[in-house]
Amino acid sequence: MTWDVNQGAAVSGRRPWMPHWATAGAGFLGSTTGIAVNLYSAEFRRTLEAPSRMGAGAVSIIITAVVASGSTALIYWWMTWRRRQFRIATGNIRIRADILESTESRDDSVVGRSLRYLEAKRGTDDLLVFFHGLGLDANDFRAYLAESKWHCIAVTLFGFNTDDQNDRYPPISLQAHLKILSYGLAYIKRMYPAKRITLVGFSFGADMLLFLPESFQKTLESVDVHRVVLLDPNVNRSTTTISSRITQITPDRPLGELAEILRSATDTTEFRYLAEYLCKIAGKNFAQVQRHAADVVARWSRDSHEPFLDYVSQLVRLTGGVHVVFSFNYHHLFNTVAHRAAIRGLESKSFECSTLDHFELISPDFLKQRLEGVL
Repeated sequence: MTWDVNQGAAVSGRRPWMPHWATAGAGFLGSTTGIAVNLYSAEFRRTLEAPSRMGAGAVSIIITAVVASGSTALIYWWMTWRRRQFRIATGNIRIRADILESTESRDDSVVGRSLRYLEAKRGTDDLLVFFHGLGLDANDFRAYLAESKWHCIAVTLFGFNTDDQNDRYPPISLQAHLKILSYGLAYIKRMYPAKRITLVGFSFGADMLLFLPESFQKTLESVDVHRVVLLDPNVNRSTTTISSRITQITPDRPLGELAEILRSATDTTEFRYLAEYLCKIAGKNFAQVQRHAADVVARWSRDSHEPFLDYVSQLVRLTGGVHVVFSFNYHHLFNTVAHRAAIRGLESKSFECSTLDHFELISPDFLKQRLEGVL
């Protein structure tokens, strides 16, 4: 199913599919409902007591059949409708020529390309917009989108679609990424002006949200963001270890450096996550991944926590609130960050350190539990 937001249309050649167990279940529930209505119907009992009327058995069968068939149809329709609500559509926002006209380099002019996204439409007042980590894409949120009770959109940053692996455009700058992202947010707000928008960023996606206020304050004000949830953002230079290593990989001889990243794992769980992550970015435009990593790492060139807290403070002023969730990897930094945040007047309850690892923060179970607690 494909959504083109520029045309405002959805195209699908598939009918809603229902598994056999669901059909059988609907029939069973319908029959049970029919029998219950039949047995407890005052009219039916009076019919059984009237010998001059139709036989009680025949009346019972007719009433049961009518009620059961109606109930079955109603339950089947409801289950089909529920399944339609969980359907995930793909969409794109076209990048016009004027969006990047003021950027620093002609290489940033990605005219004719699109910002891609996944969408799970639901009739809720809240709209959650997700941003992925370095080299990942919207599919990392697909499982949560299918289960969430809210209307959700997961955005893929430009250049990180597997379809764009061999795109002729060279890697674009961080500033160009931010400008496209700013445009995308404004576009989503125009599509759903009545929705209450919450932004959720993971890893480098969280960094992108932290960097937005510097150049795109007006966009954030116009979008009227309800909440911002930052999942494992970078804090300073010490937290960019893997990203820094990615910037040093030789594109035509990457195996040695990739193996070194795997060897940095401290246990089998971390090894598995790193292996899955490296497999994902291997299918992307690696030059784009490296450029983005280098630009973001350059922003975190200091060992101080103060730039991070500056970014958070800016977001707090421009939105309805910011909630930061760190993985267990940050446990050695958390107390210092929380203490410095409290000195600045930031709410201590807005910062938490989870017992989970980095990639577990985007698991459907954690997102469901945590986002319901924040919103």
